[in-house]
Amino acid sequence: MADGVLPETLEIVNTRYLMVVAAIALPILFIPSNSVAQAVRVTAESEVFRKGVNGRQLAEVLRGTRLALVRTEGDWAEVAMEGWVRTSSLSPTTREGFNRVITRVGGENLRAGPDGDVTARLLQGFLLDLVEEEGEWSHVLRRGWMWRPSLSELIDPTGEGEPAARPAPPAVVAAGERVVAGSDPVDLRVAPGGDTVAVILPGSGLRVVERGNQWTRVIVDGWVRSSELATSNPDSILVGVSAAAVRATPEEYLGRTVRWSVQFISMGRAEPERTDFYEGEPFILARAPDPQDGFVYLAVPPELLGDVQELDALQMIDVLAQVRTGRSPLMGVPVLDLVALF
Repeated sequence: MADGVLPETLEIVNTRYLMVVAAIALPILFIPSNSVAQAVRVTAESEVFRKGVNGRQLAEVLRGTRLALVRTEGDWAEVAMEGWVRTSSLSPTTREGFNRVITRVGGENLRAGPDGDVTARLLQGFLLDLVEEEGEWSHVLRRGWMWRPSLSELIDPTGEGEPAARPAPPAVVAAGERVVAGSDPVDLRVAPGGDTVAVILPGSGLRVVERGNQWTRVIVDGWVRSSELATSNPDSILVGVSAAAVRATPEEYLGRTVRWSVQFISMGRAEPERTDFYEGEPFILARAPDPQDGFVYLAVPPELLGDVQELDALQMIDVLAQVRTGRSPLMGVPVLDLVALF
């Protein structure tokens, strides 16, 4: 089964709704035989909701949000997420078998109920299915993938008798250019709002590299056993690969993460004919790492939009980005998702 897509012979909305209800309230029913029947809760401060395993970022799910666990694959978990959004932020669609898409510029909040607590932040272009409408609110759902270590099993899937949600960890206390983790473990992330890659224990010393937009970039000093290290693998960050190489063999680089030094030209928003972007999605036009390779496009997520808007024309920037397409059918150049800006 493709990501979030059911055969056309099934009633898409009703089937997906039954699967979510079954996974949360009656974990034994309506779950495929190779699936894990349980409910889970996000334990990290926030975690990324993706289209596939280590795939494109679609949303940021907040700590404490409950999800239905469909199945696992290594360190990744496929989950079903449901909630409520403002109907005015949705538009009808038929893309990839879904019937609604988030069209509000900058994205929209997913809530636990109509005008309820925010549980996730959905990016513009997020595809989902409409279950029901109540006035100006719509009940929606979507399946996707999340980093498994950031989820914990709920012993009581109904939510009755659960302990209060663990409070967010306190901010680290500055001590010159060095800081110390607070009284609770701190999630170390690959980028602001990105995946959790490690947990820093209380009292651990850190060295500050930079600060900005409520995030602090740090370096952790420590030791690991040599036997526990591995050489580079397909999921590692690529350094030194050229835009020409990505364009020449787009299938090889699809979904891979690269670190590039590019020249910022301008920022714009995608028009309907730019099919490699969502309509209205902000993007960077930049000169490739090797100028003779021409230009590349970088889709900008909401959490990095403020930083990008402060860039000057022709400024050199270091970026971490994931390849969305190695060779755009319309423009013939690589299109990437911006993950971090240095």
